Order: sequence, then structure tokens, then C-alpha cells
Amino acid sequence: MAASRRGRRSWFVNITRWKAVWFVLSVLVVLQGDVYAQDDEWDDFLLCRQCGHEVTTAVDLNRVASAQALRQRNDTILGIPGVLIQLFKNPQAHVFEVITTKHADVRKFDESYSTATWFPGYSWRIAVCPRCAQHLGWSYEPHSHKHGKTDTEETFYGLILNHLIHQDYADSLLVVPKSYRS
Repeated sequence: MAASRRGRRSWFVNITRWKAVWFVLSVLVVLQGDVYAQDDEWDDFLLCRQCGHEVTTAVDLNRVASAQALRQRNDTILGIPGVLIQLFKNPQAHVFEVITTKHADVRKFDESYSTATWFPGYSWRIAVCPRCAQHLGWSYEPHSHKHGKTDTEETFYGLILNHLIHQDYADSLLVVPKSYRS
């Protein structure tokens, strides 16, 4: 009988040790996640409203003003105050609120157009989401651009604001069923 008690006790001690090791590893993973979350290289994203694809980051937002804008306003986007939002109307009378960025993860159409541009001196290409093909805006490059679809330092993007969604807002839309809550 004493031998069976020792066997049960050693089994219990082994399980308890594994639980302790598991707990310590879990705490380390959580702490490591906090360290990464504070690192500057982890930015907030604007996502494609249609599919959630990460389109651009806070550090890529820039101000490229156009005299052809019907209206301009400043707002805070992704924690960046003073982001320029411009209202444009295309020749088909469609109206767009547009923000400008240095970089965007989009698929650009092959053909560029220099007519009906909102940014004088720049040609534009249609830019769509690479995952779902939702129209996200346009890429702009100088008329003298000879690099095809390849971006240069002078390239920028005009993204349609209501075709994008902030990642934190998208995360808040996820609802956990009551049966899974503790």
C-alpha cells in the first residue's frame, strides 16, 4: 500500500511540475508579446474594408496637398494627428475622400494616365487590394516616370478613406459567442 501511495504522489508531483513549467512559459510568452507591442516596428495598420488585408501603416501617412481638392480637412488617423483628408470628384462625378501615403501594399494596374489627374505633374494608376481586388485608390508618379510600376521616392498613393478600416476597429468587430465566455 505504501508503494502505491508513493507512485501516486510522484505522479502528482510530476504533473504539478509540468503545470508550473507551463505557467512560467506562458508568462514569458505574454511578457515577450508586450515587449514586441512597444517596439516601434509594430505599427497600426489601415486594412482593406472588404477583406482585412493590411494596406498601409501609420508611418507611411504623408501630406500631399492638391489645389484641385474640393475640400480639405485634418483628422487623427492611426494616432497621427493632422492627417490631410481631401475631397475629390472624378469626371464621372464620383466623390472620394482621399488620404495620401508613401507606401501601400496594393496591386497597381499596368496603364498609367496623365489626364484628369488630381495632382498636377503626376500620372495615376488604379490601385486595388491584392487579395480581393477591391478598388482602394490610385498610385501617383511624376509624368517623367520611366520605371513602369516600380515605386521611386517620388511615388505616392491616394487611398480612398471609406474603403479602409483601422485594425483596432476591425478587431473590435469580432464577437465571442456567450457559450465561449468564462
